[in-house]
Amino acid sequence: MTRRRIVVGAVGEGEDAQAVARTLRDAGREVILVGGGQSAEQLIRTALAEDADEVVVCGDVDLTALESVREQLGAQHVRLTVAAGVTDLTRQDLL
Repeated sequence: MTRRRIVVGAVGEGEDAQAVARTLRDAGREVILVGGGQSAEQLIRTALAEDADEVVVCGDVDLTALESVREQLGAQHVRLTVAAGVTDLTRQDLL
C-alpha cells in the first residue's frame, strides 16, 4: 500500500504549516513541507513535481483561485484542501 503524498504550504505567512505537516506525518502521511510565502502556482507546481496526491494550504486562501491554477496547470488529479487552522485536521477525510 502506498502512502498518500501531501504538499503542505501557505499563501502568505503560513505560521500553521509546520504544525499541520507534523500532524499529517504523525497520521502516517508522506509530507512535503514548502512553508509559507508561496503562490498558488508554486504550490500546484510543487505537487506536480513531487507527484503528490493532495495540496493542503494553510491560512485564509481563496479555494476558487487555487482550483483555477490547478486546472490551468493540468493537475486535476491533485486534491486541494484548505486548513484554516491545525484543529481542522481532526477531519477524518484529511487524515
